[in-house]
Amino acid sequence: MNDVTAVLETPPLSRERFAGLLDTGTSVERRCLLYELTGGIPGWLATLTALTDPELRELARTGLFPGPLPQHAREPARLGPDERDVVRAAAVLGDPFDPALAAAVARRGTAAVLPALDVLAERGIISSHTVGTPLFRFRHPLLRAVVYARIPPGARIAAHARAAEVLDEAGADPAQRAVHVARSAVPGDLSAVRLLADAADHVLGSAPERAVEWLRAARRIAPFDAPPALRRRLVLALWRAAERAGDHRLCREVLPEIGDLEDATAVAELRARLAIDLGRHDEARDLLAAGLRAAPEDKAPPLRLRLALLAAVRGELPAVRELLAEDKGPEAAAVVALAGAVTGHATAYRTGASAAAAFLRAMDAAALAEHAETVVRLGWAAHVAEDFSAAAALFARGVRAARRAGRSGALPRLLLGHACALLALGRLAEALRSAEDCEARASTLHRPDLAGFARLLRASALTWRDGRPRTAAAAAAPAVVERLWWAVLPPEAGRRLPGNEGHDGPGGPSSHDGPGSPGALEGSVDSAPRTAPGRRARDLYARAEAADDSLALPMLREAASGFADRSMALWEGHTRLLLAQRLARAGELSAAGEEAGRAKALAVATGSDRLRRLAIDQQRAIGGRRPRAGAAATPALSVRESEIVRMVRLGMPNRDIADTLVISVKTVEAHLTRIFRKTGVRSRTALAAAAAGAAAPG
Repeated sequence: MNDVTAVLETPPLSRERFAGLLDTGTSVERRCLLYELTGGIPGWLATLTALTDPELRELARTGLFPGPLPQHAREPARLGPDERDVVRAAAVLGDPFDPALAAAVARRGTAAVLPALDVLAERGIISSHTVGTPLFRFRHPLLRAVVYARIPPGARIAAHARAAEVLDEAGADPAQRAVHVARSAVPGDLSAVRLLADAADHVLGSAPERAVEWLRAARRIAPFDAPPALRRRLVLALWRAAERAGDHRLCREVLPEIGDLEDATAVAELRARLAIDLGRHDEARDLLAAGLRAAPEDKAPPLRLRLALLAAVRGELPAVRELLAEDKGPEAAAVVALAGAVTGHATAYRTGASAAAAFLRAMDAAALAEHAETVVRLGWAAHVAEDFSAAAALFARGVRAARRAGRSGALPRLLLGHACALLALGRLAEALRSAEDCEARASTLHRPDLAGFARLLRASALTWRDGRPRTAAAAAAPAVVERLWWAVLPPEAGRRLPGNEGHDGPGGPSSHDGPGSPGALEGSVDSAPRTAPGRRARDLYARAEAADDSLALPMLREAASGFADRSMALWEGHTRLLLAQRLARAGELSAAGEEAGRAKALAVATGSDRLRRLAIDQQRAIGGRRPRAGAAATPALSVRESEIVRMVRLGMPNRDIADTLVISVKTVEAHLTRIFRKTGVRSRTALAAAAAGAAAPG
């Protein structure tokens, strides 16, 4: 890369501008991956465009180029031997790196390394990590990946071995040494296997994908005659790390081995967890029921909790209460809240939500990440109960905690809930970002079900914002999904939504299993109960569309109030717009203008250009039906005021009017102030236009 500095000096672009550089057919996942890997710096695009999506995912996961370097990936040129060896040692160590460690790995003395660092910094290849520390980092992560890939494979293994040795001598912990041990240890090295297992335990809560990488290396290195206890430790740790990272394929891969090591109850619970994650609820229910029949009492609570979750999704509140009678933990409380929300049992929802929220509020980010599933259940319970603000806040906190802890497996469901709640509240820009992030991450984790839901949300958000026709995927969305997200779909998205044409209650079609069903979201259930204010408002809106004006007006007023009560700004705006249309048709032009103005204000607040255009059109239509200001106001003017209006219409300035009427300019200005107030205009131009309209022949 001969022009590294020029590439890196280009400022990063916003996501929107960066997307404009890509082909129109670029998938959301690829667009997000390219943006993350380049940091929004367009000069790095040429290095990555030839990579396939799996290769981009691998690069994002490991920071290393999979396979041969792309044609455009060139390492810094014109480096001397010292600079070349130091920069390669730095690439092995990773960001940030300590010059002393780089010197040891490069087998160079400090006297040679420090001048080499100066040259590398001057060339724009490295920079200081933070002010006041002797640490350095590459100016861009991709530059480090390019340099690393250019190191000959044998030299790379030797460099990692030296790094592991130096760190060991310095007393570094297992997690600091693991990356080098994983890439340099020889098969059969039991000490290396144990170190990697210890390191994986250390980072499991913050970087499960890294734990997966180290545990896979440990299993590769482990000798065939490794102690059974060590093999058991590795396979169970690999399951836990894979589950946290959302790698369901790896979970399925290790399940048979776990079945040979664990008792039937534990295996049933693990299989059921995987089935629930994948939306296969019938399979999970059978596994849990069989496991519960055979389980000793001390191992039954986890099975009961997951059975209760499946019952909650189906709206079976009595079964939930029976299963969780002795469980007072946050997970149980969230499941009770979900069951209460689904069945419309307000007391059960409030009791469960209050208890679960109290637990979650007391947790820091690390602890909250450990309870990501509880956040998902409680967040969807709040969404179903139409407490959208609480749902959005809870999902947002869960997303932040999961990002910090590296809980990749939980992120798509958290992001999906976040996008759904934001869209219900009319926060379009934020909802679009979360839905796009969800689609990209779900695609990376091979979850087409969640990616499909995210696409539906994005299509709905774009329709609310721009008025574009919905994509084919959204238009073909099954009725069950439309009922699930009735609060976020635009009015034209399926006229059967209100529920007065038939409603599938708990256990009906909306609770079927499969990757495309709401059950796949683990707690994203059919819809709000029909007695909920927002759902009632939606029913009233749909009925008002088909009713005559005398019946529609009170229904629309009640619907607008219901949407406002639930902070559903987009639906409120559309309801007020329809109300303005009906009021105008009934001749109530002042009230119609007020409602159209409210709809426009809500459009501006939500960023809905579609609603804003419709509101402006309605305001113009109402204005066109109003009596002209001059015609209505002129009869109330005095003789002198009428004379002044006539002169204004003729284009005479205030001085000429004053001279003609033999009065002062200040008196003319005082008359004009009273005329403006009487006619409702704000300028001489508007007054002249109004007067001209009044004088025009009928």
